Amino acid sequence: MMQEYECTMIANDIPGSEGPCFNLDGELFMVAPNLGQILRVSEDGKVTEFANTGGIPAGLQCDKRSNLWCADMKLGILRTSPDGKVHHEVVKFEGKPMRGCNDCAFDSKGNLYVTAPAGSGEGKPEGEVYCRLRDGKVVRLDTGFQFCNGIAVTYDDRTLIVAETMTKSLWAYDIEAPGKLRNKRLWAKHPEPGLGPDGMDFDEKGNLLVAYWGGGTINVFDRMGKPVKRIRLPFEKPSNVHFGGPQNRTLYITEHDTNGLWKLEYEFAGQPQYCNR
Repeated sequence: MMQEYECTMIANDIPGSEGPCFNLDGELFMVAPNLGQILRVSEDGKVTEFANTGGIPAGLQCDKRSNLWCADMKLGILRTSPDGKVHHEVVKFEGKPMRGCNDCAFDSKGNLYVTAPAGSGEGKPEGEVYCRLRDGKVVRLDTGFQFCNGIAVTYDDRTLIVAETMTKSLWAYDIEAPGKLRNKRLWAKHPEPGLGPDGMDFDEKGNLLVAYWGGGTINVFDRMGKPVKRIRLPFEKPSNVHFGGPQNRTLYITEHDTNGLWKLEYEFAGQPQYCNR
């Protein structure tokens, strides 16, 4: 079922617009990957550089100290402190550079799950998924993805969802313990035209909202992976979604048509993020 919501543009012309995220003070951040920028964006659309990683920042998440953790396609896993200083947390894995980190998601304990699709694509199943445990140890969880992209953890820390863009698939895993998965299964499939699923976020009801790049929609799935509805957007290439704003009921959306940042008011609040638990 297709639904229409009023969408409002906040800013545009942000090259590669990605990674919307809020810190503990309610400030909105996002990234301009090809410029290496982590940006602060005000509600009136003012965009300023908060930090520059010197790499290709993609996904952002906030921790309980208002540090912004970044999946950087060039540099690995980074942490930007509230003063804007960039710290290199994970540069190598098993003695080799981390391969193209793209998106990330915390569980409720501060373990960070990360997709790393570099070198992968259609017919090239080389994408990987990692977990940086709270103690700093890094575990490779799975391989063989044709561009693993968005990633999300359920509120109860029991299920991990990974988007595989080129196969239009959402894969689920049971989380036995931090950094330990089992029971990989196809959780949902996007049958309609478009490239495939990108960034995603859960709402408070356990529904997963997925940016469908090239399809011009946010696709919503219930707890079992059943399609609930599609939200029609005024652009074709949504890249990521993140809840925030008053009562956490505003959905912020990045896109690659105008390289913009948009928002819409949603009927449910977003699932509380790690930083707010």
